[in-house]
Amino acid sequence: MASGGVIYPVTLYKLIPQVGFPWAVRTLGFIMLATFLVPNIVMRVRVLPASKRPLIDWSAFRQGSFMFFSVGCLLVFIGLYTPFFYGQYYAIQKHLANENLAFYLLAIMNTGSIFGRLIPNFIADYSGPINMLTPCVFICAILNFCMISAKSTAGIIVLEIFYGFFSGAVVSLPPAIVVHISPNRGLIGTRIGMCFLFACVGVLIGTPIAGTILDRHGWTAVWCYSGAFLMIGSFLVVGSRVSHKGWRLMEKA
Repeated sequence: MASGGVIYPVTLYKLIPQVGFPWAVRTLGFIMLATFLVPNIVMRVRVLPASKRPLIDWSAFRQGSFMFFSVGCLLVFIGLYTPFFYGQYYAIQKHLANENLAFYLLAIMNTGSIFGRLIPNFIADYSGPINMLTPCVFICAILNFCMISAKSTAGIIVLEIFYGFFSGAVVSLPPAIVVHISPNRGLIGTRIGMCFLFACVGVLIGTPIAGTILDRHGWTAVWCYSGAFLMIGSFLVVGSRVSHKGWRLMEKA
């Protein structure tokens, strides 16, 4: 693991004293607490609302476009993070990359995600956010299925780069879509919170279910599970678009 005085990442990882999972989570919490304190102390609302916003906008449950999109987010986020949690382990187990290279796969995905959060959002200003999100979710689904056929180091790296890019768009576009489909601008904050309640449930349960599937049925079942939820979620996003703007494909939505 070490050669010519160079300590490779996995070796370095083994040399660092480990604090365990509970304290690792606490440490992340403390970092987020410290970084959130500054904006919460110094930021102020530019224009105060005329009245206190409700915690729940009950009319949203009667709006087809919002409900299609929110349930779609639930399903999309169930499958979205599987490659992030299991991509490195998959590459090592299937001998697609050694431990030293697999160590960087998550960083490779996150690098792709940087561009995925910028370029599709720029295009969405012209095409509409729903029109941009739909193909990105669909491509993420296809890339999950493609994981089954990955046979080489180059193949897994290319898949990780593309998945990072398109998943970055999937993560960053939903708030803009909620604004786009909300008729009352005064309730945008409420509706974003409601939509992300659906999404956070998907994030919470998605990867633990994938782990259980891996233990019982193996890797092919994991990628089929993740890809299937993303695919169904993309259909619901299409339902939201149709409910909001109809079937006119060339219309900005």
